[in-house]
Amino acid sequence: MILFTDLKIMIMRMIGKEIKIKHTNTYSKFAILPMNRGIDSKHVQKMILSIRKMDVLRCVIACTTNIIEGEWKTYIIDGQHLATALEREGQLIPYIEITIESEEDLVEKMALLNNSSKSWDLMNFINAWKMIRPDYMKLFKWKNMYDIEVSMLACIASNMPSIRFGTQPIKKGTFQITNPKAEDMCKAFNDIFLKIGMADRSVKFQFLNAFMQAYNSTYSHIKVMAAIDKHMKTIKLMASGDETGTYIRKQIFKLPK
Repeated sequence: MILFTDLKIMIMRMIGKEIKIKHTNTYSKFAILPMNRGIDSKHVQKMILSIRKMDVLRCVIACTTNIIEGEWKTYIIDGQHLATALEREGQLIPYIEITIESEEDLVEKMALLNNSSKSWDLMNFINAWKMIRPDYMKLFKWKNMYDIEVSMLACIASNMPSIRFGTQPIKKGTFQITNPKAEDMCKAFNDIFLKIGMADRSVKFQFLNAFMQAYNSTYSHIKVMAAIDKHMKTIKLMASGDETGTYIRKQIFKLPK
């Protein structure tokens, strides 16, 4: 949890000037920011218990801008759970306003501030960036359609079989779908993912790596699925390693060692 003094220092570094903490009980003052994560009622309950026991130890961060909906509104960038808890308790909301220059600036500052309190996962970043990046909207749609880990979807979409390449661009707002076969590949790998669902995560990534290498004009999805069924007993016992990768490449996808 960020205390007032820590938060003040961080924001002063961000905006380069002294800040002023304001207070309000006009709860309708704050509009809902569409790219922020949703309110978790259980988290609000925890905040209420904390407020009752220790009072308010931090403040809400807000901005007033017209770049979201075309009209001037005040949005909560960080602290929406705290604001909801204080509203339920009928208390004043302490808040700081910062300046936002653009939609990109908003998402970057929102990610920085939220990561300082309760870290964002990949879907939080995707949800934020999808409002201004069409490729993020496609990735968000695919995650809802296919039961595949989002980092794997990103690897397929960017044609990069390494998780390292799949996650960092998502967080930075630079993710792009560069694979023209991405949607068809997501559908095919979803079938594989469902088959090997109980396998270790690292083994799944070895499957993904081999799948992406094998998916070409000669790829036969029917044969791959049949090979998985044939070798299922072995797959269930697999652990990550070079031998596992070699086995998957040779026995499942018929690739050279």
